[in-house]
Amino acid sequence: MPFTINPQPGEEVYLARDFRGSHDHAFAVAVSNQAVYVSAQTVSFTAANTYGKRIPLNEVRAVQLRKQRDTSLLLISAGMFIFGLALSVLMMWRALDPGSGGYTVSGWPIAITIGGLVIPFVSRGRKSLAVMTRDAEYKWTPQLSIDKKTRNSCAELQSEVLAACRRAGVITAEV
Repeated sequence: MPFTINPQPGEEVYLARDFRGSHDHAFAVAVSNQAVYVSAQTVSFTAANTYGKRIPLNEVRAVQLRKQRDTSLLLISAGMFIFGLALSVLMMWRALDPGSGGYTVSGWPIAITIGGLVIPFVSRGRKSLAVMTRDAEYKWTPQLSIDKKTRNSCAELQSEVLAACRRAGVITAEV
């Protein structure tokens, strides 16, 4: 996604950053003294198209950094843990049965079980960045990442956006 901004006459850009994650996870944002630029997405039948949207400061109501609710991720991770554990037991039961003959053992159920255990720890402290206007809300939730470097770079980007918005005179909050 090429994220280029064309500053208007007299416009001073305070921040222009982008984030490239795995699996085509991309986000770009820029803040100036006249507008906030966010990456927005249109969904079609063929693909999701990402483009840069310019929002004048007089249309921006607030920029918030919201703490993610962990309830849905906890339910997903509990389901993964139970499903992976049940599949592992069934697979081992069949493999250890002497009358069943040759049986192949897969590592996927064990990996699903471990993933269900890891997700609550990886998602802890995750925050979403929301730019609220009169008509719409543009929200970015960083991807789940195992490595601390990616999590720190996402948190750093979010705090830089909040600081640039404060400098531009936009109401900011951490909820």
